[in-house]
Amino acid sequence: MRGIKLFVEFLIVMIALGAALYLNRVAVMDWWATASLPELPVSVTFEQVVENESLIEEEDQTEVEVVEDLAVLEEDVVDAVEVDVTEVIVIDEVDGELIDASGVIEEEIVVEEEKEDLLPLSINLAVPFTPQAPNGTWGEPYQEGCEEASVYMVERYFEGEPEGLIEASKADEAILSIVDFENELFGFYEDTTALQTGMFAELMFGRTYELMVDPTVDQIKTHLAAGRPVIIPAGGRLLNNPYFTAPGPIYHMLVIRGYTEAGQFIVNDPGTYRGEAFLYDFDTILYAMHDWNGGEEITDGRKVALVIYP
Repeated sequence: MRGIKLFVEFLIVMIALGAALYLNRVAVMDWWATASLPELPVSVTFEQVVENESLIEEEDQTEVEVVEDLAVLEEDVVDAVEVDVTEVIVIDEVDGELIDASGVIEEEIVVEEEKEDLLPLSINLAVPFTPQAPNGTWGEPYQEGCEEASVYMVERYFEGEPEGLIEASKADEAILSIVDFENELFGFYEDTTALQTGMFAELMFGRTYELMVDPTVDQIKTHLAAGRPVIIPAGGRLLNNPYFTAPGPIYHMLVIRGYTEAGQFIVNDPGTYRGEAFLYDFDTILYAMHDWNGGEEITDGRKVALVIYP
């Protein structure tokens, strides 16, 4: 009897523990995500990226000037030396190579130098964050506000907004303003394609944009290294974000702000309050990347990325 009693007590404790974990599953998930999160690269502002590029350009210019000075110096030395060509005795020619009096074949050695643009191992742009529902209201238009929130985050980054959570009232006002602008421009605001998103970013904020079709990881990295966040349209359910309300949005949009050495993109995902500096594997982003195609099967949407320029 004592053994049965102990077993029942143990079973009750386990049930209570399981119930407590279930009721607090979000907090537990947050704790685990935070505890297992790898250390991210130090974030850099757009201004810092521009300053770094300026320094690199100055160093390159200095190297060019040094090379030009050396070339001029070599020309002066050659002009100052008198060469007596009669002292060179050509004995024979073998396969186009000259053999001098010493019998040594004079070979022409060509050294080719390639200058490669090396990408940094990691980068983390200091893009400020807002969820698409800044005040916690997930009804319309916020349920469809991922495109607006994504463009707004990039705009604030270029304008020097500090990294971190954007003030809710400020973000809310901006998202509603963008929705109004889209309604006047397109007659709707829901599910804008990458092209339409670039159009309203250009017309509303004066930004130029570029669409990359079938972008590679390195192409995305190149823009990030130059200080330009990359906006990705995606099949939301293909992202498998554990914080999305199941089953997740059919169509979604997010901002890639950097990448790690471990093969993950650092993103600001407006579809969840926990979307700041969220990590997706390279393969996940490339797999989920699909533009809106009018409500057809999302996986038939073309793979495209949107880059907004400062």
